[in-house]
Amino acid sequence: MGTSQRLANLLDSAVHTPAARGLASASRELTGLLLPSLCVLCGERDGAVCPGCAPHLAADLLQPFRAERDAAALPLRFTQPAPAPVPVGAAARYGGEASRALLAFKDHGRTSVVRFLRPAVYRALGSVPELLGIQGPFTVVPVPASAAGFRRRGLDPVEELLGGPLPPGWTVARGWLAHRRRPLLTAPRHRTSHAGTGSRQRRSGSRDRFRPTRRLAAEAAEAARNGGRSVVVFDDVMTTGSTLAATWLALEHGGIRPAGAVVLAAVTAPGSVGDGGLNSGWGTY
Repeated sequence: MGTSQRLANLLDSAVHTPAARGLASASRELTGLLLPSLCVLCGERDGAVCPGCAPHLAADLLQPFRAERDAAALPLRFTQPAPAPVPVGAAARYGGEASRALLAFKDHGRTSVVRFLRPAVYRALGSVPELLGIQGPFTVVPVPASAAGFRRRGLDPVEELLGGPLPPGWTVARGWLAHRRRPLLTAPRHRTSHAGTGSRQRRSGSRDRFRPTRRLAAEAAEAARNGGRSVVVFDDVMTTGSTLAATWLALEHGGIRPAGAVVLAAVTAPGSVGDGGLNSGWGTY
């Protein structure tokens, strides 16, 4: 491994240490105390989400649904009579109050909004047995944030959404995956849209985005000895499903076969409705 690659890995590790996360959290809390801000939804009343807007946001986050139908890049299960995308549950459709709150949380420093979003995540996780047809106990694997994303935001949105006590039977597997490091002198590949690409291209476009870690190898081996748990991938937003596909592939390379995925919000086609009748039922380790 070259010097530049070692430096990139060192920087990546440094921003994910507990000390770095704690410093970022303290800085966010201090900013919130010194600079009170207006409601992220109406922009008029004080507070993260004002009492007048909170019921509208709660309504957007109330009913988890099946979301894989409109995600063309998801991995496929070879079922009869035809291949089908892996099952994905979403807490909300990406749009309206839910998307505005999520963007404020992720990209505009309004971290206190997370307390309005976490209950929807827990509700979606708790619905997995009925919604996705997957039985517990469960291990949820968060899609890892990049070091650049953490430095830009000062937090890992996916990890923050999974903060606090999870529903009974759920545990979080942190540190199982990491971003693959490109050499520092390599020009990044830019893509702003999936328009014009087919589902096969989308599915393979992020193929090497993540890598399994040593922790994954160790914990997967121990889990295999102690009995199976259903592995569920978690991300904040699903558009085409390419990020979930990249996570899925990295877990399989590490010896884990996921059972399904859950996201906070999913982009759906106009008029699309979630299909609660589809079932999976495979994917334990």
